[in-house]
Amino acid sequence: CSHPKYMNNHQFRTDINGLRAYAVILVVLFHFKVLGFSAGFLGVDIFFVISGYLMSKIIIEKLNENNFTFFDFYLSRALRIIPALFFLILFITILGWFIFIPEDFKNFSKDARYSLTFLSNNLYYRQAGDYFAANTHDKALLHTWSLSVEWQFYLIFPILLVAFQKFIQPKKLMGLFLILLFSASLLSSIIITPKDSIYAFFSLTTRAWELIAGGLVYYYFKNFEPSLLIGNSIFSLGTLLIVLSLIIFNTETTWPSYSALLPVMGTMCILIANQQNCILTSSKPIQWLGNCSYSIYLWHWPISFFLGYFLIEHNFINISLAIGLSIISGWLSFKYIEATRKFFTQFKMIYSYLFLLVIITIFCMIFSYIEKDGIQHRANNQYLSEINKIQMPMISNGWCFYNIKDDHDLKVGDDGLKCYIGTNKKEGQRALLFGDSFAGHNIPFWDSLGKKLNLSIHTISTNWCYPSLNNDFTGNKLSTAYQQCLINRKFLAQNLEQYDVLIFAGRWSDIVGQNQQKGFADLLKFAEQHHKKVIVMSEPYAFDQNISALFKRALWLNLNFNLNQYMDNPKATEQIYATKVIDDIVSAHPNTLLLKRNDLFSPNQMATTNTPYSLDGRHMSIVGSLASEQYFEQQPKFLLLKEFILKAQ
Repeated sequence: CSHPKYMNNHQFRTDINGLRAYAVILVVLFHFKVLGFSAGFLGVDIFFVISGYLMSKIIIEKLNENNFTFFDFYLSRALRIIPALFFLILFITILGWFIFIPEDFKNFSKDARYSLTFLSNNLYYRQAGDYFAANTHDKALLHTWSLSVEWQFYLIFPILLVAFQKFIQPKKLMGLFLILLFSASLLSSIIITPKDSIYAFFSLTTRAWELIAGGLVYYYFKNFEPSLLIGNSIFSLGTLLIVLSLIIFNTETTWPSYSALLPVMGTMCILIANQQNCILTSSKPIQWLGNCSYSIYLWHWPISFFLGYFLIEHNFINISLAIGLSIISGWLSFKYIEATRKFFTQFKMIYSYLFLLVIITIFCMIFSYIEKDGIQHRANNQYLSEINKIQMPMISNGWCFYNIKDDHDLKVGDDGLKCYIGTNKKEGQRALLFGDSFAGHNIPFWDSLGKKLNLSIHTISTNWCYPSLNNDFTGNKLSTAYQQCLINRKFLAQNLEQYDVLIFAGRWSDIVGQNQQKGFADLLKFAEQHHKKVIVMSEPYAFDQNISALFKRALWLNLNFNLNQYMDNPKATEQIYATKVIDDIVSAHPNTLLLKRNDLFSPNQMATTNTPYSLDGRHMSIVGSLASEQYFEQQPKFLLLKEFILKAQ
């Protein structure tokens, strides 16, 4: 950079606007999966530091001048953020009426309601969605989590500073107060991230330190005017730290934790350097991008979402066009939507508040209505007929998987033990199908097969409760599913003798992934000691996408559905190892029969010519389970199964 041009505290800072430009460039290139930007998500961390700097500047300056008011502050923030966000959501809602399948419209409406009330970060955490996972492309408003974090910060931060100013003397200790807040949040981030990385990613608690970092820069360096050499050195150091972050971090990095210190410190350095005529940040293209950065951020992710929604191939041309469209949309939003905040300055503050409140309330009511069924009457009868069986077999749709995790009408207790399928004939052999949701999705399979093989099958299945007799669990042990699982396993241990055949199914990839396969191995030994015949079912092919949603969208939009493009994925790769581990455990027991994936499923993983087996990428749908049974009957292993069952008599 050439000789620095310093600005007083009330003038526009080109370095900050330039930083905004680079931050949005990083995020956009990351979300469009451009090579070399696998750590582009740190652009959000840069935004946080900038925002913290500017908010601290506004609040502290007005506090020092004794003219800070919460009403002014909150209204200015609302008018900065809400109009562009509201217009984006309105646009997607109108478009969604025509293109969203009912379940997507339902999910979008919930996301929209939480986004407008700045609680979407909490929603996405509760939905336990990994920000870096492929299935995040199912959420058109996922990126609003960062706006929610910022807004929550805007609500709390001025209250803390005003309270400090009022009750703590001397006022010069405010810097120490900021350091205390910074340290507490950073420490929580470092402690929580390894334990609950999703919470740490989305939570204000573990993100606040990044915003406060900007506040520290303002408080301690607002009057700092470095020499040419020192200014350039600090600026270069900051740039180096951000570039280094891009090189050494990726989506496998636990974030934020202490890793985020690198880009945060880099941003702090650039803010401290206060270089106003550096070509890296002050050039016209960069300044233009900086001006449009908020709106570009808003529009780029939905455009990426729709790229996937319409099953458009992610090649160089399409990605380039999508990035260009993101920039154009952002510019139009900046020019015509963000500018509306000037319109509101003509009115009394109370009218602006009332207008925003009424608009948000009305739209939240509309979204609550859409949430009921996604306006299902938009669909024609042919579509509804084709997707009717593309769902998990549960009590609510006539089957009996005890889905206590999602169906809150179900209670922990013996009701979870009352599922019977297969033949009703008294002379039928008695079998037990036991396991987690992967046993549950096989209920239609065994109901059909049981009628043909004269098996009366008692089914005990609930979420995460894989075949075992110990207390290990692949899900949340605080859930009702765990309580039900203990009941299920106790029943299995005490009643194993009454069955001729035991059928075990589980989500083996998760069991092996969490190193809990010993419980299953011990159960097989226990069954062998009691001279029981055991059938073990392999899990379906694993995908990292919601396959049924992709299929339904293609059906809704009259697009071609090609499952092959989703076959090569990380979950399928992980599954190979888990499958080998389980196969080795089963092969050690002569009383077991293993039904492998190629025995149960067509190689193309399609239940019919047009319909996939897979429901959500892991489970089978009802139609998939029934089609799997039909396929299995045509395989050599079916005859072995018949002989195996006869020997159990």
